[in-house]
Amino acid sequence: MSRRRPTPAAVLATVLALLVAAGAGAWAYLGGSGGSTPAIAGGASGGELAADTAGPTTTTPPEPDRLADPGVGPGECAVVTYTPPTASEPQEGELCRPATAQRDVVVVAVHGGGGTGGTWQGMRRWSDRLLAEGYVTFLPGYHLFTPGGERPVFPLPEQNLKAAVQYVRGTGNALGIDKQRVVVQGMSAGARIGAVAYTTPDDAWFAGPELHPGISDRVDGFVGFYHPYDGSMQHSTQYYGGSDESSDPAVVQRWGRADALANAGRAQGDALFVTGDEDWSLIADHQELFAAVLEATGHEARTVVVEGGGHGFDEGGERLSRLGEQAALEVLDWLNDTFPQRPARAASTADVDTRSAPAYTGQAGTTVPTRRNTGNGASSGTTSVPSPAASGRSTTPTTLATATTTATTVAPVTTTTPPTPPTTATPPTTTPPTVVTPPPTATTPAPEGEPAG
Repeated sequence: MSRRRPTPAAVLATVLALLVAAGAGAWAYLGGSGGSTPAIAGGASGGELAADTAGPTTTTPPEPDRLADPGVGPGECAVVTYTPPTASEPQEGELCRPATAQRDVVVVAVHGGGGTGGTWQGMRRWSDRLLAEGYVTFLPGYHLFTPGGERPVFPLPEQNLKAAVQYVRGTGNALGIDKQRVVVQGMSAGARIGAVAYTTPDDAWFAGPELHPGISDRVDGFVGFYHPYDGSMQHSTQYYGGSDESSDPAVVQRWGRADALANAGRAQGDALFVTGDEDWSLIADHQELFAAVLEATGHEARTVVVEGGGHGFDEGGERLSRLGEQAALEVLDWLNDTFPQRPARAASTADVDTRSAPAYTGQAGTTVPTRRNTGNGASSGTTSVPSPAASGRSTTPTTLATATTTATTVAPVTTTTPPTPPTTATPPTTTPPTVVTPPPTATTPAPEGEPAG
């Protein structure tokens, strides 16, 4: 596993272009004043729209919750409807709290599946691992589409995720969290959707009956796993209602809001990006560029490349794979550093038996239609930066080759017991991890067989 690669000059040049695009010129591209941040009842003093803080919860009493108590106690999980009554379709998700030693951070973990498949149940392996370390978790479902059906799909799934963020913030007191510590972790298509929510905080363009009134949808921290970040995806013309070369103003605005790279300067929290060196090389390029823009605008960002990891390398069925456990340590380190607790706590204390973890390493890289026209100031389009070989100018889907970045292996931990499931009444034991050699490579398919995307 390798950490952040040195940023090449090509990336820095593109960062400057993206930062220019994030200004007034980009707002014209995005549709003018529709991207302004609305005034929301409750304001900063009530914690609903408070400014970002690097430290833990202050002593100021929080404003009362704006949404009803979900009734989830320590050590409990419940399936809740998180969308407002005005939403076009109700969406559910699983909300869980650790049994003991709860932290003041909630992680909204978003499943993948190309936008056409996957379920929130597939994120329980991540929920179990996070709960074992004291994090509140919420696993939202969201609107899925049928290829060849509705057009456009955007922005309904993205609005669903924004409503999920609002839900945990609007019930924050009942959950025992700090309302300024809402993290979104997305896998594949969930990372694409999550990145949109992360880079369009309280954007009035998304407002309407799909969202809760008066509650901020700001994402305070983002963890993205293995997906491009400029809106590229399968079935993109259907999803956005037209190609990225369309002159239709509505289509242009949809593509503009979906391009998280172009909007990265609007993010209001730090980020961690993770991919595998056997996945699409475009993803590694995008996460480096995304991180560079965030750092240029005053945020911290980390990038990780998992050696031997393909697409979905963490999927081990009911629990994380061995490579997934390695990635989990990176996520836990980042969470603990970004949202420190008082008194200070170790990032990971749970005993995790990685020897018995599935040896699944993910799928090989695949093809998706890449962007042809970004309109964000990058001369070759964000899909071609910094690697000229990844040009998105072709009218046919581009094959995304495996990454060539070298990686330093991070050995997994060996312990004696699996992570505590979310419904257990007792916390996991806390034996320090013992470092062993990396896991062997395996090619067995993922148990649940969710589609990539």
